[in-house]
Amino acid sequence: MNYLIYSISFFITIWVIKQLLISKFKIKGLIYPILFVTLIILIVLNPKNCIKAALDGVNIWFFTVLPSLLPFFILSEITIRLGVVKFIGSLMSPLMIPLFNVPGEGAFIFTMSITSGYPVGSKLISRLRLENKITKIEAQRLASFCSTSGPLFMIGAVSIGMFNNEIFGIIIALSHYLGALTVGLLFRFYKFGYNSNYPIHKYKNMVADSYNNLVSKKNIGSIMSDSVNDAMSTILVVGGFIIFYSVIIEILDSLNFIHIITNIINNLGISIDGNVIKGFVFGLIEITNGCKILSESINSGSLLVITLVSIIIGWSGLSIHSQSLSFFSKTDINNKIYIFSKMIHGLFSGIFTIILYHFINTKSVNVFSNTVLISARQLYFKGFINSFYISSRLIFFILLLLLVLSIGSKILYSIYKFVFKKDLS
Repeated sequence: MNYLIYSISFFITIWVIKQLLISKFKIKGLIYPILFVTLIILIVLNPKNCIKAALDGVNIWFFTVLPSLLPFFILSEITIRLGVVKFIGSLMSPLMIPLFNVPGEGAFIFTMSITSGYPVGSKLISRLRLENKITKIEAQRLASFCSTSGPLFMIGAVSIGMFNNEIFGIIIALSHYLGALTVGLLFRFYKFGYNSNYPIHKYKNMVADSYNNLVSKKNIGSIMSDSVNDAMSTILVVGGFIIFYSVIIEILDSLNFIHIITNIINNLGISIDGNVIKGFVFGLIEITNGCKILSESINSGSLLVITLVSIIIGWSGLSIHSQSLSFFSKTDINNKIYIFSKMIHGLFSGIFTIILYHFINTKSVNVFSNTVLISARQLYFKGFINSFYISSRLIFFILLLLLVLSIGSKILYSIYKFVFKKDLS
C-alpha cells in the first residue's frame, strides 16, 4: 500500500513541477531537446542491448516490411502519375460520396490500405493532398478510415505466427475493418456543410476528363524513375522509425517501466498477468512487439487478450503514427484529429472483437485450413524474394479488381439515373 501511495505521489509531483516550469519559466520548447538528450545518455549507458534492439528492427524492416511494402509504394506511385487513380476515382464517386462523403479516389486508397497495411493509406492520402487532388477536409475524412493494417500481418503474423490459431486472425481482421468502416461513416459528418470538389451532377464530365487524362501521352521513363525514387525514400523513412522505436522499447524495458506499472495495478487490487500489461503498453508504442508479448501471456487465448490485440492494432502504435505524421507533415492535415480517429478505431475494433468472439467458434481451426488461411500462412513465412513477388502479384490483382468494381459502379449509377431520372445526392 505504501508503494502505491509513493508511486502516485511521485507522478503527481512530476506533473506539478512540469506545469510550474512550463508556465513560469516558459521551457516548453526545451522538453523535446531534454527528452532526446536523455535518450542518447540511456543508449550510451546500455549500448549492447540497444544495438541488439536496433539490429532486430533492421531485420524486421529488411526481411518483412521492405519486400512486402515496396511493390505497393512503387506501383501506387506509378498508377497515380499515369492517371489510373483519377480514372478509378471518377467511376467510384457514386459509391464513395453517398457513403463516406469523399471522392472516388478514396476507394483506391482504402483498398490499397486494407491489402498492404500500415502506412500505405497515409502515404497515398498525403500524396493526393500534395497534388491538390483532394481537399483538406476530404483528406481528413479519408485519414480517419484509410489507415489500416493488412491481412497478412493480422492473419499471418499475429494469429498464425504468434497465437497459432487461424480463427483469431478472422476475428481480429473482421473487427479491424468493421471498426475502420464505422469510423469512416462517422467522419462523413466531419464539417458536413462543406461542398465536395467532386459533385455528382458533374459525374459525366468527370469520367470523360479522367479518361482523357489516362490516355494522354506521358513520359513513362520519367514516371517510373520518379516513382521508384519516391518509393525508396518512403521505405527508408519507415525503416528508420521501426529501428528507432525498437530501441525505445528496449530502453523502457531496461528501466523496468512495465514492472512499475504492473505493481501499481496489482496494488489497486486488480490481478492481471504482467505479460498482458507489458504487451498492451508496448503495443501502444509498437504493435508487433505488443502482439508478440500478449501471445506469450498465460491467458493468451482469452477474450481479454484478443480484445487488447485488436485495440492496439486499430490504434496502430506510436511507431506507425510517427510514419503517418511524417507524411502528413508535408500537408495541412490535422494531426490531432487523425490521432483521435485512430483512438476511436481501436475502441470500435475492441467492441467488434467482443461481439464476434461470441459468434465465431475459436476452436474450429480446420474449417479454414485448406483455404484462405493456409494461403496466409504460406505468404507470410516466405523469404525476401518470394515476399516481393507475392506483394507485386497481389497489387496487380487489386488494381484489376478495382477496375472491375469501378465499371460495376458506373453501370449501377447509369441504371439508377435511368430508372429514377435523377442524380445521387
